Amino acid sequence: MVYQLEKKYFPDQCLDKAFLDPKDSNNVNQSGKPKKTKIGVKRGEQEIDHSGVGGGEEDKRLVFFDEEEKGEGGTNLNDKKDVTERKVEEFFQCLKKVPNKDNEVDTGDPYLSTRNALPPGWDGPYGTVVLVNKPKGWTSFTVCGKLRRLVKVKKVGHAGTLDPMATGLLIVCVGKATKLVERYQGMVKGYSGVFCLGEATSTWDADSPVIQREPWEHIKDADIKKAVASFRGEIWQVPPMFSAIKVGGERMYEKARKGESIELAPRKISIFQFDIERSLEDRQNLIFRVTCSKGTYIRSLCADFGKALGSCAHLIALRRDSIGEYSAEDAWEFKELEEAITKNYF
Repeated sequence: MVYQLEKKYFPDQCLDKAFLDPKDSNNVNQSGKPKKTKIGVKRGEQEIDHSGVGGGEEDKRLVFFDEEEKGEGGTNLNDKKDVTERKVEEFFQCLKKVPNKDNEVDTGDPYLSTRNALPPGWDGPYGTVVLVNKPKGWTSFTVCGKLRRLVKVKKVGHAGTLDPMATGLLIVCVGKATKLVERYQGMVKGYSGVFCLGEATSTWDADSPVIQREPWEHIKDADIKKAVASFRGEIWQVPPMFSAIKVGGERMYEKARKGESIELAPRKISIFQFDIERSLEDRQNLIFRVTCSKGTYIRSLCADFGKALGSCAHLIALRRDSIGEYSAEDAWEFKELEEAITKNYF
């Protein structure tokens, strides 16, 4: 394309001469030849060539004026030339805006490693996405660190934090697939777990001791069904203090451990499905299943639900069942994944 532009607009095929100096622009027409002008005289008109032929003493007393070159339909060729030059200039400026190879995102899909399916290579042309069933007690960062050492690839990251007490699906991106983390983070997520009524903790889950107790025996099944309906759809939710949200460059859980208390602004989230039933073994516990949008905190949902029932509550069990079309049933148990990698690659 660049060659065609040069061939069409710059016959000498020299990019250095593509744009003329202002002092020369008035003396050259579109074909690259010197422009002819008319000389005004008392008796008639005489054409001369600015290329240096003709002239003499008589030229000193003559007034020069450019003859407007007209094209078909009366269009001004000078105007067409200006438009053409501007378009060509914009084209070459656009060439400078082409992203570097390091910043380009490959259009291919990464290799999806589900249970019993390993990639030919972990750092392939589009990277690898691994479905992992996170063990209880591990942080999401711990899973990434262990997998990084196993596959010996520098770039490894997860697509959505799971609390240490939680289990279930964790999507881990390896190599060039880390550029697609936001794609998975924005997907709809499904969770299941257990709320405990009448007790509250500072972290809103079972990782800290109970600091508050409220009556819960008065809560009827009809009250629970009514409260559940009010939480479906778009709602506002305040994230917990113990969260990975950054405020002033510092994680909220780090501020909370220092004893700092910051009131976070509520965020709009979507609850697509929310089902709850009482445990047959212990009526104080509520078994739930929820499908929600990105940014939903199940601990906050639990605490808000307890308040809506006129009591309090905290989360005692949580499992992420799905992320978009990906299911925890297809995820690797980390111990099995570790054994498979060691056996097949080393």
